[in-house]
Amino acid sequence: MHFSPRLTLVFLLAIFIQPAMAQHGGAPGAGAGGGAGAGAGAGGRPAGGGSIPGGTPSVTSIPQPGSTIPNIQSERRMIFISGSVVLKGGGPPPEPVAIERVCNGQARREGYTDSKGRYQIQLGQNFEMQDVSETDNVSGMGGFDPGRGGAGGFGMPGGQGGVNPRDLMGCEIRAVLAGFHSTEVMLHPEDTFGELKVDTIVLQPLGGGGTGTTISLTTMQAPNDAKHAYEKAQKALQHEKLKDAEKELTKAVQEYPRFAAAWSLLGMVEQSFQRNDDAEKDYQQAIGADPQYANPYFGMAVLQAKKQNWKETVRLTDQVNRLAPLAFPDAYYFSGVANYELKTYDSAERDLRKYLSMDTEHRRPIASLVLGDVLVRKHDYAGAAEQAKAYLAAAPNAPDAETVRARLKKLEDLSTQAQKQ
Repeated sequence: MHFSPRLTLVFLLAIFIQPAMAQHGGAPGAGAGGGAGAGAGAGGRPAGGGSIPGGTPSVTSIPQPGSTIPNIQSERRMIFISGSVVLKGGGPPPEPVAIERVCNGQARREGYTDSKGRYQIQLGQNFEMQDVSETDNVSGMGGFDPGRGGAGGFGMPGGQGGVNPRDLMGCEIRAVLAGFHSTEVMLHPEDTFGELKVDTIVLQPLGGGGTGTTISLTTMQAPNDAKHAYEKAQKALQHEKLKDAEKELTKAVQEYPRFAAAWSLLGMVEQSFQRNDDAEKDYQQAIGADPQYANPYFGMAVLQAKKQNWKETVRLTDQVNRLAPLAFPDAYYFSGVANYELKTYDSAERDLRKYLSMDTEHRRPIASLVLGDVLVRKHDYAGAAEQAKAYLAAAPNAPDAETVRARLKKLEDLSTQAQKQ
């Protein structure tokens, strides 16, 4: 399947700038700060064709009737937030960091910090960056179809001239950087007159015993001109200007050829244009510049999974998990699916269980069905039935829910027969 550059970047942004699922609190719930909820669901399991399963459809919320009497607290307004992000122990992150607004367990990416960790962002202005697991179709890379423009990126414009202050009640702001846990700062919109000062957000390494990092030392060593170009590229991607981002990243690596983070991000942009050979070269440049930097290995794993090169997918995801075990939860999912396709079911079960233990927000409930298929191959029908139940609990309104319910009944019957033998 061929995706447009814009839609492919939707997926890539989600996986490269994904928060580690275990690093943020908050149970999933309906309704984001902007008034729309997101639901789980989406079906499909890996079959002989080798496509990767995953994805849940978004659920359109039902507008609530509004008062015909103007009310300042029920009107959309331009509201800015400002603050800073620091690493535990002091000092800003070495590269721009994504800022998310979390309302009722649903996250919306609002913008980025500058190179000094500071930000001033108009809420609801940017294109919403959701997660790939919120799409609904299973086809191609990652088991998703980005054609609806939802998950992970630029699918939905950020609002109608601002946000409703009422929708910000109970919302929190956090930073997102793979491999780090972010503190969450509560918003207090009741006294706002257009700008909210946010307390300092602190990023702390997740740990996990990895031998690598998700922040390259080369970023700290890059000259100012290269850092400035890298920062401009981040802002260009935020506004869906892929060509501008490519231009700035090319400038950054020309200025400083050992700029691993810039090479890795350039690979992501090349991938969005379906220039996969060029993307692979960029990732190799990043790995050569900093072999301990986990991000480009994950980018390479995504490329290999897209090619259905399952052995390389396993090798690369294993490398990601050795370097930064908690930074890229999707690495365990891709590894689990690849092992499933390779019929190494014990490894598939291990990786999928690890993924599900990290997926506390049920971002990719399809993983339960994949694990269920693995358990069927191991003749564990009771375990497979439990995974079907877990999928239905997370995605009760998924398009394939009835099919899964019928499958559950068969699995329960097989489990009962196995116990009688």
